[in-house]
Amino acid sequence: MKTAITESHDELRARFTAWLETTIYRARLKYIHKEERNIPTVSLESLSDSCLYTYDEPSSYSSTVSQFDFEEERLANAFANLPIKRQQILTMLFVEERKPEEIARILHCSAQHVYDQRYQALRKLRKALTEEDT
Repeated sequence: MKTAITESHDELRARFTAWLETTIYRARLKYIHKEERNIPTVSLESLSDSCLYTYDEPSSYSSTVSQFDFEEERLANAFANLPIKRQQILTMLFVEERKPEEIARILHCSAQHVYDQRYQALRKLRKALTEEDT
């Protein structure tokens, strides 16, 4: 026969165990949710060309610069100095007028990666053009 003290002790232990299990469960879910948002990314410059997926369509990207009708040779040279993948992304965005989500599907990456590469490419072009002005 258990005493009243032992029974209340067992009840407290059971409530604490349930609380601890719930807390651990929620902490795990929070960690998993946080990790899902932090998808590791690798910059295109750090990859070798053999690792990159090549996008082959009838219009070849080997002469990407000639697809644009540049008014200034400086802009053409700055564009030619961009990495090939950034040239492809800009070409698909501005010449082919594709949406970033569509480009992401084609290049097997996230839409955010396309946005990031567009930002980096435009920033590099802007920097190259403003450096030449000074």
